[in-house]
Amino acid sequence: MFIITLSEKELNGCRTLLALLSAGDLLALSDTVTNRLVSTLQMVEKAIVAYSQSAEELLKRRRVHREVIFKYLAKEGVVVPPNSEKHQLVKRTLELWSSDGLADLTALGLKCLSTPHGLVLVAVAGTIHRENVCLGIFEEVFGLIRDPLDGNRWKVKLVHLKIKGQIGREQLPVVTYDSNDLLQLFTK
Repeated sequence: MFIITLSEKELNGCRTLLALLSAGDLLALSDTVTNRLVSTLQMVEKAIVAYSQSAEELLKRRRVHREVIFKYLAKEGVVVPPNSEKHQLVKRTLELWSSDGLADLTALGLKCLSTPHGLVLVAVAGTIHRENVCLGIFEEVFGLIRDPLDGNRWKVKLVHLKIKGQIGREQLPVVTYDSNDLLQLFTK
């Protein structure tokens, strides 16, 4: 019985990464991590994951080569420079595994405002992705007006979109408009 100390995302990532290793490297890594307790190829992957103190410790092992981590990141759709050093690839892999994928679901990514004339302004911010690659962030304002014939139906009066590309993953999408800026968009 093995005790798993990694998160589900780290566990799945480590398994995928270990599948990219050669049988020789896998057995050598198992010998190092488990102190030669496991010798069968069937148990090696589970043992390596179970006996590793953390995902970072596993990624920094000598047998987990830079090329293997690079290949894993490419397979996951993460774009990194080809000349990246191993420590940079390890950091990027850990960032991938620690991200929850829900950066758009923050209170800073939504703002609403109602005008005395009946216009409702909704500003949202979010991330733009192509598959698993974050391409940038967007900020969009919708001006909605209630249909006078049907009180439960809204029509789009105006739309304003701002896109910022090529940003770092650490930047969360945030609505930068304050209430006055939103009102000025309506009066233009």
